[in-house]
Amino acid sequence: MKKIIVFMSLLCAVNGYGDDWSMVKERGILRVGTTGDYAPISFINSDGKLQGFAIDMAESLGKALSLKVEFVKTSWPTLSQDLANNKFDIAMGGITHTKERAKTFLLTSKVIENGKIALVRCEDSSRYTSESMINNTTVKVVVNPGGTNERFVKSRLLKSNVINAKDNFVPFGMLLNKQADVMVTDLIEGRYQSRLHKNKLCVANDQPFSGTESYKVYMVQKDSKMLLTKVNDWLSAVDVNALKRKWKIDP
Repeated sequence: MKKIIVFMSLLCAVNGYGDDWSMVKERGILRVGTTGDYAPISFINSDGKLQGFAIDMAESLGKALSLKVEFVKTSWPTLSQDLANNKFDIAMGGITHTKERAKTFLLTSKVIENGKIALVRCEDSSRYTSESMINNTTVKVVVNPGGTNERFVKSRLLKSNVINAKDNFVPFGMLLNKQADVMVTDLIEGRYQSRLHKNKLCVANDQPFSGTESYKVYMVQKDSKMLLTKVNDWLSAVDVNALKRKWKIDP
């Protein structure tokens, strides 16, 4: 029996499971999963470098825990499965707190408040100020896959002409090129894109759609209780507002 227990412990160690914090500490590396497609939270800049609010936060977390940070590319459709498969220790980016995620993973304390809005061409901003104005067969709504944007569109905009984008980079170009009328996205991302495409893309409703008020969190595996505690301790001490100001996040 003792040999079996030793063998199972070694097997867990090989696969990266077990005592989460002791293994991360022994490795000396915190593996951070991020999508890199959600500006200003996590995105690739014109030089091909990963940057954003969550990237700065991850570096701050690594410094606080005396760990080197290693970023692991993931995507919205695969993020949960990648974390479950132990491809990284923590998911950091534009992750919205949901009941479904809380059932499967451990979620940190609140990082940023948020909500869903309509991003449109500025010339059309007065046409799409409410959910009822968008929920129409004549309105082309583009949606990126795998996240809460898609969930909102497919559960509430049942009459809209929905266009599925292959990733989170495509919708903005489709709006600018008049291939779509509306993108439902987070207020954080909407305001960033409206600054990036000044006088071209605008947030149609500055108040989030009813019932979409939410907040962003970081996510770890269910057995990573010690890591969660350390992340929450760091969140209570770090100057989040300074990094919000740096990345112009003002939801």
